[in-house]
Amino acid sequence: MLHIADSALYSAEGLLKYADFYWVTRVPETLLEAKSLSSQTDAKISWQSTEDKNYRFSEVQSNYGGVKQRWILVFSQQAFDREKKTFEKRLTKKTEELEKALWHLGNQLFKCPEDAEKAIISITKQYPMHRVSFETTPIVRYQGRGRPKPNSKSQTTGYKIQAKASLNKIKVQKALNKKGRFILATNQLNEQQLSSAKILAEYKEQQQVERGFRFLKDPWFLVNQIFLKSPKRIEALMAVMTLCLLVYNVAQNKLRKALKKAKQTVPNQLKKPIQNPTMRWIFQMFEDILILKIKDNLGNVVQELISNLKSYHVNIIKLMGEHACQIYQVS
Repeated sequence: MLHIADSALYSAEGLLKYADFYWVTRVPETLLEAKSLSSQTDAKISWQSTEDKNYRFSEVQSNYGGVKQRWILVFSQQAFDREKKTFEKRLTKKTEELEKALWHLGNQLFKCPEDAEKAIISITKQYPMHRVSFETTPIVRYQGRGRPKPNSKSQTTGYKIQAKASLNKIKVQKALNKKGRFILATNQLNEQQLSSAKILAEYKEQQQVERGFRFLKDPWFLVNQIFLKSPKRIEALMAVMTLCLLVYNVAQNKLRKALKKAKQTVPNQLKKPIQNPTMRWIFQMFEDILILKIKDNLGNVVQELISNLKSYHVNIIKLMGEHACQIYQVS
């Protein structure tokens, strides 16, 4: 059995030391070894591509925590483009902040060059992606008022800084090298039983499970309104919720496959046609449907009618199968 975990479980004192099973986990980006691997240039990495060309990966051996393991450095072009855009936006904002700070600093008068240098160093520490070049200029004034006389003496009254900021291209490129990359680790050393591509596929499957449990924790699911103290009742509730999540995912998968097979779409929240709706959105679409029960004089139900069915409701019901059609009285 293969256990999939996130980086929270990856530690020398925990998962690595005591685990007696095969695992795949994400390596924390805070590790020095991980930082060094992630920041390498493409020229130093032997990349391989997945079949769908969406990912590239490279495998290295590691002995972190005294445990032999395989590290898979993964690169996602889609994630890189997204992270690069965010990084450049923040970098532009930081550049504007630095230039403004240097302008204000240039209008200050310092008693000595050392004070001026301390002030500039204090500012540059806050901007590691930038370089600041500066020079200190003494401010010289003559004694007395008006135009200085030939025998007037001058004195230095203070010092000002003239500074200019520019990007540190080496640090910027090093930061960009890390974008779109993450590292997966496994203690399964047999590549025949668990290839690098399979490791990535298994880890991506975990994300679907996490999305499902995130749905269970959503306020829309109203779990925060249930108060249980008994461990047995909590376990029972979790069992029911897990079963609900299973049914939810089966229904969602069935509908998405049916939409693609029939080459149909449903409108999303923005009224745009999509083929991958979530069941949560489908539930919301069906909220306006009502069941009208007609009773006789004795209070017995003699007929049930479904009202407020729209054309997109009918299409979805038909795609869900014969049993759904019977429930909603769709021929």
